[in-house]
Amino acid sequence: MSEMTPLADPPGPILNVEGPENETLFYRFLTWCLPAEWKSNVQAEVDESFSHLASEDDRAVALVGALLIENAVNALLSAYVPGYKNLEKNRDFSLSLKIELARALRLCPSWLLGAADSVRAIRNDFAHELSVKTFDECKPKHIESARAHLRTFSKEEKEETSRQIFVGLVSLTCLALRGYKFHVERLNEYVREDRAFRYGLKDYCARRYPEIE
Repeated sequence: MSEMTPLADPPGPILNVEGPENETLFYRFLTWCLPAEWKSNVQAEVDESFSHLASEDDRAVALVGALLIENAVNALLSAYVPGYKNLEKNRDFSLSLKIELARALRLCPSWLLGAADSVRAIRNDFAHELSVKTFDECKPKHIESARAHLRTFSKEEKEETSRQIFVGLVSLTCLALRGYKFHVERLNEYVREDRAFRYGLKDYCARRYPEIE
């Protein structure tokens, strides 16, 4: 999982980040919604994720992996919700609730948030049971869920350990959420700062609701 082809539009057969059309605000990567330099930085971001997950202790890897996912979900929501950072500081606003909020807003393909939830579930296996010391001791259904989501990213069949599945899923989910964060960020800027949006909305309302003057 350490080698990837840089993302294009569409991402191509190596890495799938798409969802059903019209189900979410963005359902695939759009080149014109991504920073020009990001394509050349993708591999560096993947390598950075792996560097954070290099501990020999599986419990530490699970906790750090969940933190990386939480940071990615926070970034996606911050790009869309004004004042989100105030919510983010609330200790009662758990990772589970953040994932559910992102899913409810339908900003990006929902299966990516399902992947984030799989990471959260595995983290909880370690957090709630001291007897769980390795990924192989996590609940089988959580590892299978992670495996299924990893296979959605890439159909390439590999023999991977439970740890490799977790690490790969964290890295690719963070990467995908970051890509969609750029899309949402640019949309938010356009809606809130560009007059062209307001004129376009006026024209849309005039066509869609002609009875309103």
